[in-house]
Amino acid sequence: MRRFVPLIVAICAIVPAFHSVGVHADDATQQAAKEIADARQRANAAADAYFQAESKLDQLTVEEQGLETDVNDLQGQVDGLHARVEQIAVNRFTRSEVSSSPLLNGFSTPEEQMQVSALSAVITDTSQEDFDNFGVMTKALALKQQQLVDKRKEGEQQKATAAALRDEATAQVQQLKVVEAQRLQDKAVKQALAVEEAARAAKIVAASANKVVTSTTESPGFGADGEGVAPQTSVPRGGSGGQTGGGGAGGRPGGAGGSDFGGPNFFCPTGDSPVAFADTWGAPRSGGRRHEGTDMIGPIGTPIYAIVDGFAKPYVEELGGFTIWLTDPAGNKWYYGHLDHYGKLGDVKTGDLIAYMGQTGNARFSVPHLHFGLYPGGGSAVNPYSTLRAHC
Repeated sequence: MRRFVPLIVAICAIVPAFHSVGVHADDATQQAAKEIADARQRANAAADAYFQAESKLDQLTVEEQGLETDVNDLQGQVDGLHARVEQIAVNRFTRSEVSSSPLLNGFSTPEEQMQVSALSAVITDTSQEDFDNFGVMTKALALKQQQLVDKRKEGEQQKATAAALRDEATAQVQQLKVVEAQRLQDKAVKQALAVEEAARAAKIVAASANKVVTSTTESPGFGADGEGVAPQTSVPRGGSGGQTGGGGAGGRPGGAGGSDFGGPNFFCPTGDSPVAFADTWGAPRSGGRRHEGTDMIGPIGTPIYAIVDGFAKPYVEELGGFTIWLTDPAGNKWYYGHLDHYGKLGDVKTGDLIAYMGQTGNARFSVPHLHFGLYPGGGSAVNPYSTLRAHC
């Protein structure tokens, strides 16, 4: 029996050591998962800040255009009044010279002098009104011109702000790419990430549980970056959760108080590529438009996938650039905008590579990104943000 005592003692010493290694491994795994979740959160926050700055810049552009119209209208009115008051000044001087001439006054009868006096009074009153209007309009023009100068200055400052935030968002996406490449190779980290982001998602849902969001403005129809904000349309909900990629476990938290229009097999349009996106639904755009979709930032050439089975049809548009309308068997339409070039088109299956992220259309003034839109039943647009949060 004694000969087994050293062996038992040795085993007892090894067991805590293995337990200690397991604890440290778990800590390292959880830390890696937290770092990925934090990196995604920073990237999304940077994207949100950039798109908000971009929306503000668009709004300033609209206001500047309105001020330019006002200035041009006022300038036309002032120019017209200026010509009139110049003529009035000449007429007053001429009448003054004529009335002060004894030679001409000597030929006027009392009746004629009364008529001239009455007519002069009418002309003087009318002339004074023109002079008053000219003064008022000139002041109004000067005020509008100064407002336009201030608005242009604010616009230039906002351009610089947006450019800095664009660079920050791009840098955060790149950092996310590095972080995920280093850590997501480990299956245990993926599982820990699923737990970490599920917990974060629960906090988001709990925070928004008491908020009621309603929308009464309807969208007039199709098109990326269209006008109006459409109400949520009821369609069957898919699964929740999902990772960046083919709808597996983990990934960004989903269902932040909105509707998930994806099914259990919904495939993230950017696959497992590191991207950043924000809820830009309804944001103002130049020309009085409203944003109808979610913008997903990533490098040019990021693979873009069919999120469901369906028919992928390409279009070239002024705003959307190279685009795809993907129609699924239920008649829902999914919009992909600002693509660089196409992949597989026509009949496609979930997860097929159909395009690559680009900067075409009006995205050339922005940052490389995918504009993703959702039109249930082919009708009015609805906000796809919660769907993407659930599956990307």
